[in-house]
Amino acid sequence: MKKILSLVTLALVLVFSSCIEQDYPLWDGSLVEFQDAVVRTPVAGQKYPRITVNNKVGTVSLQVNLVAPQRSTDETINYSVVAEGTTAVAGTDYTTAGTLVIPANSSVGTLTINVVNTGSLGGSVDLLLQLDGNATISPSENYKQVQIRITR
Repeated sequence: MKKILSLVTLALVLVFSSCIEQDYPLWDGSLVEFQDAVVRTPVAGQKYPRITVNNKVGTVSLQVNLVAPQRSTDETINYSVVAEGTTAVAGTDYTTAGTLVIPANSSVGTLTINVVNTGSLGGSVDLLLQLDGNATISPSENYKQVQIRITR
């Protein structure tokens, strides 16, 4: 008798709990983020990771993710160099465009930095990059910055 009562109670619990309607909120925003900021550990005391490259590397490519439904047209994303956190000199240590494109029907774009070979000077310089987004796509607050350390 106890087994039957237990089974009936369990059945009633399952029947009544399965009928509860859940209204989960859906996020419909659009963000861009650095892949390296998502998968790498931040520098101690900072919100961004650091990637070290040699000045003889030539080109550094950083993946930028679109966190939203893919677009039917190309999206141009703006980015900037953050003065605080940057000791590298534009034109002397690096060159970069300030915009990147996430192609239509894609979730990934590539930010390219050309590292200038300054020879074996010794030491290093830092370049802190920040995604700025565009009119319809905002940068992710947690993953919008990456620092490149260029060793000489």
